Amino acid sequence: MPIAAIIDLTESKTIEIMDRKELDESLRSMIQMVYKRFEKNCLAKPTLTQGDSIELLVNNWKPIIFLFHKILLMELDFKVGLGTSTIHLFRENADECDGPAFWNAREALEEIKKMKRKKVIASFKVESGTPKDEIIYITSSILFLTNLKMLTLSQLKYCYYYMWERKKISEIAEITKTSKGNVSKNLSKTQCYTLTRLISWLEA
Repeated sequence: MPIAAIIDLTESKTIEIMDRKELDESLRSMIQMVYKRFEKNCLAKPTLTQGDSIELLVNNWKPIIFLFHKILLMELDFKVGLGTSTIHLFRENADECDGPAFWNAREALEEIKKMKRKKVIASFKVESGTPKDEIIYITSSILFLTNLKMLTLSQLKYCYYYMWERKKISEIAEITKTSKGNVSKNLSKTQCYTLTRLISWLEA
């Protein structure tokens, strides 16, 4: 079954018009990066809707958590609904597709919005009969997001280069213009090493 993700960029609605234009360009560039990097896992092209939401339709969890990481690096608040099931209407772009997977993702997102707990940012609705692998993808995505949300901006940056770009400590230090000791110290305070190993394990 496909996995649908709807990410509501809650903070973007309060941004000034000029800044919104720059933000829109950054988000579209980021979405293109996701598709280029995980094209084989995307069942449709990720899209940014006029309602300030990003929609994904994938067969794997990696595009989802990669996108989470990139949005957090942009220091944007968001909420996400994940859903599994079938898709009745397939199109080139994710926001043009439709079916129970997206209905479930929207329902999960609406459940979060109705909650008064501001720290709750992710929910999911899994269709009966969903394969075990896809349940693992969804739960892993939320667990990854929970871990990433606990990091400082510097830790997010260092972890991004280590986890996604497979950079060494010395390379990260050079890219971010800091010392190797600082990078190593910050990463040791996070679960970045464990998360990177988990990604490799799930890929095997």
